[in-house]
Amino acid sequence: YLKGQRTIPSDTVCYPAKLLHGHVAALAEQGVDAIFYPCMPYNFNEGVSDNNYNCPVVAYYPELLAANVPDLKRVRYLYPYFGLHRPRDFERKAGEWFFNEFQIPKRETAAAAKAAYAAYEVAGRPYHMDPEINHGINDLITSFGFTLITEDSVAWLEDKAPRHVLNQWTYHARMYNAARYVCTQPDMDLIQLVSFGCGTDAITTDELRDILEKGGKLYTQLKIDDISNLGAVKIRIRSLMAAMEARQAQDARG
Repeated sequence: YLKGQRTIPSDTVCYPAKLLHGHVAALAEQGVDAIFYPCMPYNFNEGVSDNNYNCPVVAYYPELLAANVPDLKRVRYLYPYFGLHRPRDFERKAGEWFFNEFQIPKRETAAAAKAAYAAYEVAGRPYHMDPEINHGINDLITSFGFTLITEDSVAWLEDKAPRHVLNQWTYHARMYNAARYVCTQPDMDLIQLVSFGCGTDAITTDELRDILEKGGKLYTQLKIDDISNLGAVKIRIRSLMAAMEARQAQDARG
């Protein structure tokens, strides 16, 4: 993060994006012969949203790095547009691209793509799972006695439903469905991790709060940036616990 800090054009971008500046600078410093970081406007279509875009940062940040990180001028920096959301089309286009750029046989790229898609089906997706980005918040939550599960574990249990906002982001649609499922479970509550500086999170927070409050649940938000002091996070979690206990006591009184 510190290595690339001086090349970040706006401090209001999310922490994962800030880390990218130092990441590519470190790669260039190591003398790699090429850096491959494709632009990906679309995410996978999971059938629960109006469209399946990636957020603008995920989609186009490779171009911003090319314009703002001087170290990339002395390395072969490749940032083509790719669409992982169409597997067959991706296999064909990627096969041609990697053959033209690196002379990799097309059958090898096709085999690698098939293996990657198979791995994707059993892996968590969002970057908040990265321990550097979440600052160990998951361990902190479980230390309070909670069982922690990710949104993709339960989102598939709900079908597509109309929302008050344009539901066009794959990850966000999944969060909405997870919130809807939480409302059906008496022993579950939701904690949303949001990135400071994320414009689309400004939309999801209001929508998630609305879903949860209408379902009789509490909304808790934890904001993530480069600051790793978890004091404020502990306070929010303890507040959630106190509110849950008060709700349970009220339900017991009838």
